[in-house]
Amino acid sequence: MQKVWGMLRSLAHVIIIWNRPHPEVVAATDGRRIWIDPSLTAVEQHCFLAHEAIHIQHGHTSCQTPAVERQVRLEVARFLISFEDLQTVAGWSRCPTIMAEELNVTEQVLLDRLVTLDGQQIQTLWPPGEHIA
Repeated sequence: MQKVWGMLRSLAHVIIIWNRPHPEVVAATDGRRIWIDPSLTAVEQHCFLAHEAIHIQHGHTSCQTPAVERQVRLEVARFLISFEDLQTVAGWSRCPTIMAEELNVTEQVLLDRLVTLDGQQIQTLWPPGEHIA
């Protein structure tokens, strides 16, 4: 989680406002401020703060298209979950809930990270014919 706070420190002009930005949105940014729902879990806050910080790094100041949101989600997943950490957890679990918990991310961030893997990385994580008891 320190990774996210380090990223936010590098964005010194950004103010975090601990208020839900909209009834249907738990986090948002205008490029200078990040609004975040304080009732989110620590892991959710960590993931949403990273998401909004990446928007800011890209110069986004308002709502984005679904394609841009998807790209930001995938970038967040790569930022929050190293392949090495994923490999360690995948060595003993294939349950998305347990893996996400161990990696301190939401299940959605874990699933987004899995989408970024190429065929060789997938085979490294789960060699054909290998089963976890």
